[in-house]
Amino acid sequence: MDRRSFITKGLLTGAAIAAAPALLSASSACGRPQVGADGSPESQGLDGFLAQGARTMWIAAHPDDECFSGGILARSSIYYKNPTHFTLMTRGDGGECCRPQGCEPDLATVRAGEIAKVAALYGAGLTLEKFFNAPLPVESFPKRHELFEIWKKHRDPVAFLVEEIRKFKPDLVLTFEPTFGGTNHPEHQLTSRLATTAVRVAADPSFAGGQPHRVARTYFMLNRFWLLRLAGAADPGPVSEVFDATLPATDVMSCVDFMVYATRLHETQANDMGTVRKLRFAFNNLTIRRVDPFTQSWDPAEPA
Repeated sequence: MDRRSFITKGLLTGAAIAAAPALLSASSACGRPQVGADGSPESQGLDGFLAQGARTMWIAAHPDDECFSGGILARSSIYYKNPTHFTLMTRGDGGECCRPQGCEPDLATVRAGEIAKVAALYGAGLTLEKFFNAPLPVESFPKRHELFEIWKKHRDPVAFLVEEIRKFKPDLVLTFEPTFGGTNHPEHQLTSRLATTAVRVAADPSFAGGQPHRVARTYFMLNRFWLLRLAGAADPGPVSEVFDATLPATDVMSCVDFMVYATRLHETQANDMGTVRKLRFAFNNLTIRRVDPFTQSWDPAEPA
């Protein structure tokens, strides 16, 4: 997320929460998902897939982006106790520092510490890369395809994500939508395109580096609140499922409650995260689209 103007445009509804943390798991799951020849049973919804023990990977651009998928991540990692991993492309050093005490020695270091605490709260592993994070103002951001060229100068972003997928071996990958990216953030869009490309390449035995791994399910998180749709400022359809984030994460907290509580650890991003907490019920129902990176593709180099 990482940009106040983006999140203000991207989340529009209201109601606040004052929930205390409680990490008492209500349930657990064991084993790996039983998948069919096509990757997984078509009749099974996402929660049913999670209930079978799906190893879950969140691939995003910024250290605070997990709020978009937090309801699903909490259901997987906290309620079902599934292995979960956050893979993030940047350390958010282009963002703002809202901490009264400042951000020493630098913003990237402080934000890396914050997301480490968040990942620990979710019981998730964490990989945090150092790809370029475009600095404010928003108007100066490079376009998506320009960012791709900048990122490649640091290292091959597809190869990086293939390595991550092959190491963690997820059954499920969650990422942003590739044309709007939840908030029209170019780094969200680019990360989505790289993630789906990497899912496909990770299964290819001809690609060097680690054992091939085929991801059973890939989903785009869609920001489609009704006011945004009316304004023409929402992720495009189609929608394959709406995930109920009011399902329990613990004995006393819903998945959306858990996500909202976790945002308090992103102190440097108090403006953005405060907006998320105020606009809480926009996250009660998470709109998602299941995609097939083996038959569909979104080119990271495509001009925006």
